[in-house]
Amino acid sequence: MTDETVVISRPTPDTDETQVIRPPSAPPKKADADATQVIPPVKKAGGDETQVIPPVKKAGGDETQVIPPAKKAGDDTVIIRLPGGPSPAKSARKKADDTVIIRLPSSPKPGGPRKGVNALTTVRKQAGDDTVIIRLPRTAGRATVDRKTDETVVIRLPAEPRPEPSRAVDLGWAPWVLAVSSLGVVLVALAYAGGRHETAWAMTAYWTGQIIVFSPVVFRLLSRLAGVAESFVLVMGLATNQYMLKWMYSPDQFRFPDELQHWLATTLITESGELFRPNNALPPAVHFPGLAEMGAGLSLFTGLPVTASGIIVAGIAHLIFVGWLFAAVLRASNSPAMAGVACVTYATAMHYLFFNSMFLYATAALPFFMLTVWAHRRWRSGGGRRFLALAVLGIAMTTVSHHVTAFALVATLVLLSVTEVALERPRPWHSLLTPVAALTVVCAWIGFVATDVIAYLEAPVERLASSLNQMFGGAVSQEAGVAKPVPLVQLGVQGLGILGLLVLFLAVARDMILRKDRDTWRWAALVGGAAFFAGNGARFLGQSGPEIAGRLSTFTYVPMSIIAAIAIVHAVRIIPDKDENGRRWLSVPPPGVAVTTGRRLAGQVYIGTTLITLLMIGARTGGWPPVSALLPGPYMPAAYERSVDAYGVDAAWWQERELPREARVGGDITAVALSSTYGRIDPVREVGELYYATSWTAAEQEMVRTLAIDYLVVDHRMGDLLPMDNAYFQSDPMAGRITEPLSDVQLDKFDSIATVSRLYDNGTVRIYQMGRS
Repeated sequence: MTDETVVISRPTPDTDETQVIRPPSAPPKKADADATQVIPPVKKAGGDETQVIPPVKKAGGDETQVIPPAKKAGDDTVIIRLPGGPSPAKSARKKADDTVIIRLPSSPKPGGPRKGVNALTTVRKQAGDDTVIIRLPRTAGRATVDRKTDETVVIRLPAEPRPEPSRAVDLGWAPWVLAVSSLGVVLVALAYAGGRHETAWAMTAYWTGQIIVFSPVVFRLLSRLAGVAESFVLVMGLATNQYMLKWMYSPDQFRFPDELQHWLATTLITESGELFRPNNALPPAVHFPGLAEMGAGLSLFTGLPVTASGIIVAGIAHLIFVGWLFAAVLRASNSPAMAGVACVTYATAMHYLFFNSMFLYATAALPFFMLTVWAHRRWRSGGGRRFLALAVLGIAMTTVSHHVTAFALVATLVLLSVTEVALERPRPWHSLLTPVAALTVVCAWIGFVATDVIAYLEAPVERLASSLNQMFGGAVSQEAGVAKPVPLVQLGVQGLGILGLLVLFLAVARDMILRKDRDTWRWAALVGGAAFFAGNGARFLGQSGPEIAGRLSTFTYVPMSIIAAIAIVHAVRIIPDKDENGRRWLSVPPPGVAVTTGRRLAGQVYIGTTLITLLMIGARTGGWPPVSALLPGPYMPAAYERSVDAYGVDAAWWQERELPREARVGGDITAVALSSTYGRIDPVREVGELYYATSWTAAEQEMVRTLAIDYLVVDHRMGDLLPMDNAYFQSDPMAGRITEPLSDVQLDKFDSIATVSRLYDNGTVRIYQMGRS
């Protein structure tokens, strides 16, 4: 049997006080309940303190020890020799690679910024040398803290032989794990091909591939065996594989309406070489040219088409955002496991896979958003004014890239700074510099440059207000429409995922409150997690509920992912043990060093992997594309990506060649998107009544005159298929009440109107010139 001795050495200038913790060779038998013991030190002459702590043995193989650290004034160094591993003299024995979790007691924060403080740290035991050095914070006693001293917790891993140059960065198992993940990418590609041919096996292949892409990376990160380099490579590799899933959905062209709008904005810059060119498809994008400028610059520099340049720019921006998120969490936690798990948890956001990686101006703004948060953290942790300057630069770049992301950045910085001011003593009022700077820059840009954005945001704000009104028992407005009933299986998966996040959130909140946690960043994340649940309630309400919830979760899911990572990686107790007074939920978590091994650690890995995978499945079923369009396939009316095909694109290119730029054209959702981008015609979206009418009367003629409609695009496939989202048109008067496709009478009536002329017909799509006399 190997020597299982824990040596705690606390050197002082005059004496060397040593605590020797010797577990007995045969641990006493315990019941299946957790019987962790904390035994106070026994004073001996000469300054020697000895503890004997029997390891806790569970029926499942779980062994947990809690070692209360001794803290005294001066330089306290604790050396813990982990049990069960080979000593340096016995390195020839079988190698062990155990993962332990060390929980240090929280303490009040000093007045100044803290560097690298982390209440919970993951340590990997190295084969051959199992010594871990922990330098504890200085205090004068349990009740008194010297606020002028640095309470930094430093974990110093044992020295190892200098690696060979080729092994300077240890990637561990990352290449092999990502190779397995890539097999899932191939399987999803096959599923996409099968979907285009409507094969029966395509959906099974899709879900199998999604799980293979995702779960191996999560499992490896949760095992706590990956270092910083390996965790970073795993996170970035997963982001790359998932971006491939988005790109393979439509590799040849942009099909989502918003991407087409930004394609036009980028094309206008490449043609004119000027910014702020009018864009009828999306007028507010004119004053937020960050994405279009990047795409146009790459296209002009490389000679690539705008579509190819846009795919590259969106992919790089998506990866940079994930990289900054990893860096920000790593800086705040000093744990690669925490950073990795936070990133893969965020990858389960509803809009992560598609919206947040599309060629949209939000995609370009998100990297600058996270850069600003990271720079603010570095500045507040003593990094110097250069990080404050970097934060201001990030604020400016976010502001000129996307309005909603700029608003979210202001709210995030306000939350971080106000939390710090509320918890720190003395109050660091200078931390408010970044939110004040952000608010000033955003207000100045909108007030003097992007003046039209306020009117543009009125409609989504009204939809949000309608959803909130419905949430709290108000009447459903006519504009809200009626959403399709959500299938029970889909609803169950999404509900289980949200319930799991809520349980983790409450466990972390209880742990922080009872420990009297004073870490401002953890409290800010907790408040942000509460905002996530508040905004997520709109998902199940109204026709626009999922869209509103998804767009909010792009930002609120960042702090929620951090809270989930704290709960999973740090093994926060979901059901706490009873204290000596029989209280369970008010029992204070024991301080000290908790070393978790055996089946309990394995259970945490398996349960955590299952939960995060379940969140991913819920995000795919409730995010974008909708379940009915998860696979590309034949044309579907009003189905966004699945509605863009050769017939509609050819009609749009004809408009670009033959119709005047000042013309106004109406049509269904897809026709308007194509006419306003490829066709470069001014769109008219409120035209549903003209199509639903069975005859042409003075009322329809007056509507054409009032809306100044010059042309109408009529896709006859609206007479064969129902719309995917129960609406053919934007602001559809029949939304939620469509039970059958449009009739031949409704679609063919335009050929019998004397004042209407058919100009274009490719057998499926027709374009009519309207008389407004």
